[in-house]
Amino acid sequence: MKKTVVFVVVMMMVATAVTGQNTKKRLNAIDSTLTQRAADIMDLQARLNEEDSLYRSDIGGVREDIEALQQTVDRQNKTISQMQNRINALEEQLQAVIKGDLDEYVENPVTTEDTLVWLVQQYYGAKRWQEQLHFVLNPERMEPLMRQYYSNGYTQERIKKSLITVQDEEVAMGKVTRVEADIYTVYVKRTELGYKIDWQGTTGTDDYSFSAFKAEKSTVTRQFRVTARLGNEYASDYGLTNTKFYCVKIGETAYVAKNSEAGKQLYDIIKDGFNHDVIVQVRYEKKNIKSGYSRMFPIIVGFVKEGWSME
Repeated sequence: MKKTVVFVVVMMMVATAVTGQNTKKRLNAIDSTLTQRAADIMDLQARLNEEDSLYRSDIGGVREDIEALQQTVDRQNKTISQMQNRINALEEQLQAVIKGDLDEYVENPVTTEDTLVWLVQQYYGAKRWQEQLHFVLNPERMEPLMRQYYSNGYTQERIKKSLITVQDEEVAMGKVTRVEADIYTVYVKRTELGYKIDWQGTTGTDDYSFSAFKAEKSTVTRQFRVTARLGNEYASDYGLTNTKFYCVKIGETAYVAKNSEAGKQLYDIIKDGFNHDVIVQVRYEKKNIKSGYSRMFPIIVGFVKEGWSME
């Protein structure tokens, strides 16, 4: 009986030991599996992180490509716009060729000649006389004179290059040159601010008008820009004979003594019988006849220069 009990107890202990060993093995196996799963999970996470980084990098690259493409499109659109503008300009030039006006109007002057032609075309082509102030000397001082000059109206003119003749190919700083523009003689001075038109010289306008001078019949000597030509009207009864005086038409019948310096200089210019722009000094003088009757006559007492520019 005792042996049987001992045997049973021994068998139970053996069974328990075997079961413990089996359980430990299973636990070790489970632990190993868990460790492997953890390693797999870490490996998978690393792969996910790597792929995420790759995806983000790819997305950034795509965005950069899109921006580059957009810049290319913008440049192409700008180029297309520039080409369209050029096409429009060429079409305008073609129309100008058809009309025969190509190169008649200077737009981008390079040479001195083109610069002077451009200046004259801009001056006469101004839509309003006030715009001419941009192209003249001393615009502040000229403004009231121009306002009076154009009080009866102003007309815009388009003068073709073929009708403009430039006197000098080069103009020194501070010097004046003359430009013939259709029916006009334009005096242009080179200044630090560029070429400017001598407006008074070009239009023959004085601060004090010759018409006011005639109305006043002033005995004070005054200087005027006038168009002069040789005349043949004398007032012999008043001593204004052709032996002592030259008759000069200056918008009024005037006289200059032949033996005076003014008479010699002026006659040398007007002896051809044509009109000449000159600057002279004039005053009215009283002339009497024996009967005691007297008249006022304009007498030229000084010759300043040929041409109207005092610059």
